[in-house]
Parts: sequence; C-alpha cells; structure tokens
Amino acid sequence: MKLLIFITLLIANLASAAPLKVAVLSELLGDLTQQIGGDKVSVINLAEGMSNPHDFSPTPRDISKAQGARLYIASGKGLESYLPKLKSIVGSQAEVIELGRSVVSIKISGDSAVYACCPKHSFGAIDPHWWHSIEAWRRASTALAKELGKADPTNAAYYKARAKNYRNELSKLKSWCKKELAGIPRQQRLLTTAHAAFTYFCKEFKFQAIPIQGLNKQQSASPQYIAEAISIIKKRKVEAIFPEKGANSKGIQSIANSTGTKIAPALYGDTAPTIKELFRHNVSVIKQALQ
Repeated sequence: MKLLIFITLLIANLASAAPLKVAVLSELLGDLTQQIGGDKVSVINLAEGMSNPHDFSPTPRDISKAQGARLYIASGKGLESYLPKLKSIVGSQAEVIELGRSVVSIKISGDSAVYACCPKHSFGAIDPHWWHSIEAWRRASTALAKELGKADPTNAAYYKARAKNYRNELSKLKSWCKKELAGIPRQQRLLTTAHAAFTYFCKEFKFQAIPIQGLNKQQSASPQYIAEAISIIKKRKVEAIFPEKGANSKGIQSIANSTGTKIAPALYGDTAPTIKELFRHNVSVIKQALQ
C-alpha cells in the first residue's frame, strides 16, 4: 500500500514538473513565449522557417507536432486567416490566444498623419503588424504572462515576475531606439517600404509611412497608386527606399530608378528571430540611411 501511494505521488510530481507545452504561429511569438515562460514552457513553432505569415497555414503534420499543447499563441488582428479552422481542429483540447487583442489597433486611413501618401489599396483595414511597436510588445508580455498563469497556476507568479523583468528590458530597448533616431530631422522621417507593415513603428517614433503595396502581397499597388507614391517621393525628397527581408524588391527597384532614390539595406518586416534583433537591426539601418 505504501509503495502504491509513493508511486502515485511520484507520478503526480513528475506531471506537475513537466513544462507547459505551447504552440506558436510565428518566430517572434516563440521568442516572446520563451522570454516569459522560461524553463517552465516547451515552445513548438508551427511556422518555423516561414518568412511570410500572411501566406502560412499549418498542415496536419504541423498540428501533430503540437499534440498535447495547452495553448496556441497567434498574433491576431486578421493576420492568420486560418484561425477559425485551427480553433475547430484543436476544439476543447487547447485554447487559441490572439495576443494582438491586448494591443490597440491602428486602422489604415488617408486622414492619418502617419501616412505621407494615402494607402488606398488598404484603406479601412487594420494593420496587423503590431509587433513593430515596443509598447505593444510590452502590453503583449503582460497579457501572455496572464494566459500562461491561467494554464499553469502553479507557476503564475514565476511568469508574472519574468514579464516584469522583460518589460524593463523592452523599456531600455525603446530608449536606445529613440536615442539612435534622434539625429534624423523631422522632414527626413519618411519610411518608404515594400508594404504597409510599419504603421505602429511610424506612430511610436514619429515617422511617416509611404508603403508601396498594401498589407500583404495580394494587395498589390495599382499603377495610379505607384504614380502617386513616386510623386510624393520626388516632392518630399525621400532619402531612401527600404526593401524587406524575404520579399521581392523588384517593385522597389523600379521606383528607385524612376525617382533616383537610393535603396537601403532590407528591414525586418513580417518576422524576425527576436524582437530585440528586429529593432536593433531596423533602427540601425534607418539611422544610417536617413540621418
């Protein structure tokens, strides 16, 4: 009898010590989950190796890798069109968390001071690329800690403490970004990019955006919009056009040829290994090109 009780307690202890299995739908969300979850979570990235989250849809093989996951972490805000299907597949076995719901959305509008050129091909849509705001990432850190705590109450205080430390690191990162960008004159704070992915960055660091395409490659720019963008680039004497890693830069090359504007090194747009790497790389490239 004592042996049976011992074995039962041992199994219970081993089960409670097992990491919380969490599936994520982007590399950046995997980084965030690991930062908050530490050694108490096991992260499965279903989108590993994917550079374009707009086109990604998990296969049955991807889902099988996440078997046993208690949480699925998604960006939300319409980025992952397959979420309703995913929710029906996992059913009651796991919870799908749209982390972007913790962040205030930015709607694309020609009336917004964030845009130097009205992005008519995306008018009225919500920009889902909220990770380009450090403040948004800080809010998401808090929200994720709460969700991890709900799924794993034993370690709720651990997640909360890690989130607090991580938010402090992000505050330091934001201060570094502001310091690096401080030397760029206001009239030169124009961010011309391949698609409309940098609204949150522009709002946070007081830039204006000139996106060549819409929110994704399906929203290609019309000849009329490209002509309008070229006109703005010439009129505002834009210093540089920024391609994006993993994206076709053919359209940008054509606009650069038409305007005589230089092409800067590529920015991280839809994804990156870590949020710190994204901001440190993008800010350094923008500073070098525009200062």
